[in-house]
Amino acid sequence: MGRVVSVDDHPGSRAPSYLLQVDLGGRGRREAQMEPGDYAKDELVGSLVILSLEDAAIVLAARSHAGPRLVRPDAAVEPGTLVA
Repeated sequence: MGRVVSVDDHPGSRAPSYLLQVDLGGRGRREAQMEPGDYAKDELVGSLVILSLEDAAIVLAARSHAGPRLVRPDAAVEPGTLVA
């Protein structure tokens, strides 16, 4: 679990994507990528997201007909919390 600190366009990406700086609490900060879908950069900053931290960090999202939908907690969770 992490809190989005900043969002930029992903340089050199083949398809539109964002590069996020994510605060993982005591675990530090990581860069993670995600497909933008309908999400504006400014609406993502400050939000909690779930990350896969394998090799390259990726923000988890569900696929829908409307595009990716972020998988998010329904209550406040501390950055760095592990999700099982």
